[in-house]
Amino acid sequence: MRKKTTSVLAAASMLALGAQAAPVQAATTTWTVVNPNADGKFTTSGPLTVKNAAGQKLFTCANVPLIGVMGSQSTPYGQTLGKFTSYYQISCTGAGGEEWAGMLGTMIGPSYFRATAFNASTGTTTVTHSGYTPATPVYIFSQVGAGSTCAFFVMSVAGTYSNATSTLKTTTAQTDLGTPEGGEPHCQGMLAEGETVTFDGALKFDPAIKVTATTS
Repeated sequence: MRKKTTSVLAAASMLALGAQAAPVQAATTTWTVVNPNADGKFTTSGPLTVKNAAGQKLFTCANVPLIGVMGSQSTPYGQTLGKFTSYYQISCTGAGGEEWAGMLGTMIGPSYFRATAFNASTGTTTVTHSGYTPATPVYIFSQVGAGSTCAFFVMSVAGTYSNATSTLKTTTAQTDLGTPEGGEPHCQGMLAEGETVTFDGALKFDPAIKVTATTS
């Protein structure tokens, strides 16, 4: 009887050790994109307003027309959902009526959308929009005309994409200031290097693209 008890205890101990050693599988998130266009292409339109960290409005762009690709696919967490591939010149107006110009920084390659979270109840995807790396510029803005004193790059744009409105709502971005050779840094009194700006945009996608995520 003692041998049987010892045997049972030994087996229980081995089972307990085995349970502790078993690895816990991490949850996997899969992102699904549905684009009515077979080639995955889309265009955008909509306004953009940029304010510095102090809340001062720098300029407003009535329309941001961009071209991109976000093809129908299912992809694991951390992968790119889509990208902007081309651009038109963006015309903007400063708070004092001065002229600004902008463009997507595609001269150094496309800029990418990477999903970080999904809210199933609202159908919104949290995204980051950056170049090949988070430090790669995605937009360039500058004052236009004689005596212009501000030009800067925009990096690491944050935002959300809504299935209900097929709109990318941008919220914040980081700046990288241009510096003329032998001169003072650009944008003195308006922006500081690396400053987080309010990047308040509402870019409507055409066609309407649906993005969802499931976790298993």
